[in-house]
Amino acid sequence: MKAYAMIVVPMVIYGTLPVFVSKIPYVSAEIVMWRTMIGFAVLGLIFLFTLKKHKPVKNKKHILILLAAGMLMGISWIALFESYAWVNTGIATLAYYMSPVIVMCASIPLFKERAGAAKIFGIISAILGMVIVTGVNLDGADPVRGVLLGLLAAVLYAAVVLTDKSVRDIGGLELTLIQLAGALLFVIPYTILTHSGPWMDFTSQAGFLTFILGFVHAGLALYMYFLAIQMLPVQSIALCSYLDPASALFFSAVFLGDTLTPIQLAGAALILGGAAAGEILGGRRQSAKKPGSKETKLPD
Repeated sequence: MKAYAMIVVPMVIYGTLPVFVSKIPYVSAEIVMWRTMIGFAVLGLIFLFTLKKHKPVKNKKHILILLAAGMLMGISWIALFESYAWVNTGIATLAYYMSPVIVMCASIPLFKERAGAAKIFGIISAILGMVIVTGVNLDGADPVRGVLLGLLAAVLYAAVVLTDKSVRDIGGLELTLIQLAGALLFVIPYTILTHSGPWMDFTSQAGFLTFILGFVHAGLALYMYFLAIQMLPVQSIALCSYLDPASALFFSAVFLGDTLTPIQLAGAALILGGAAAGEILGGRRQSAKKPGSKETKLPD
């Protein structure tokens, strides 16, 4: 039970992300910058206190690859946070959660993974669900822009996941620290160059919420996620990860009033169900061919 709590709790925490971001009246880039800096500091301290458990990175080329992937991750987070401002946060979440489907599609030619029935069903189901969700009246200041930003975030995050799949000799915590460093390499100068208006006031409510996003979401919750990876089977991790978008839809409806119509809920079920079926059932066959392999996939 303790092991499952280690994965369930962070997934539910990540589900609150749209609510926190929507309550912070600052530009997306600045929120991402502070969140990433605080999360990097928290995980860096954890790394230092557990230094004896970690092995040095042997392949220096992998560090450069992960830094580049981290930059994409930073851009992905900015696009995702920006999408919340333009469209119903539930719709933005569903657009972002097309990333597992993009990974499934790209893994077939890139990693020679078999396109089994489960993956094909999952891909078709998720695409159909996205068409249904976006094919009805959408709420928001600029719904089309919001959906496109959510999909852009999904594509960029899929690129990060695909990069992680190609790097096998680095532990999860080390991998995350390198990618967070890469994100900061892009986000800090981008934020400084594009920033206008006052900087974050950490004595205000917005500053406190941003600190929580960094300390809890990008720090403690992520560390719990890595502990769960070490204790649970890959398929259990993959299944529990879908608590993230499900709880995000719930919290967005309760705290932001961003509800979905019955038709959109049906589309949401197709997206999440299709992604889960393709990732879990398809991944089960893949892992059967490669016993003992564990794949690290960073949450939001």
